[in-house]
Amino acid sequence: MAVKKYNKTTLNKFQKILLDERNRITEDLDYQKNELNQTITGGSGDLSSASYHMADVGTDMAEREKTSLFAHRQSKYLTDIDEALERVDNETYGVCVICGDLIEEGRLIAVPIAKYHVSCKETQNQRNHNQ
Repeated sequence: MAVKKYNKTTLNKFQKILLDERNRITEDLDYQKNELNQTITGGSGDLSSASYHMADVGTDMAEREKTSLFAHRQSKYLTDIDEALERVDNETYGVCVICGDLIEEGRLIAVPIAKYHVSCKETQNQRNHNQ
């Protein structure tokens, strides 16, 4: 049985998509880290003392937490992109890790880090949900 894989031209196309996405996420993460540092230090290098009212302090804390959670999600996505780039290098990108068939290009364009066909992913999610 022949191993299924995308040709070099297609892999290069997806590598560019992944690298562009990686650059975008890296810029977003840098922005989020900067925002988090500014809310913590008030932009002056000292701990912020501008907000003394309890409601303002609560709002600042909520914003910092939201920024931190977003940055964590972006970091995870960046790891997924790096793994996808490794699969491009190994010429296994676009191959469903469950069934071994090629993932549709449309799905890879929509979700460049995809490792599964939609149907295989749904089956996996159902198994995980039932455990």
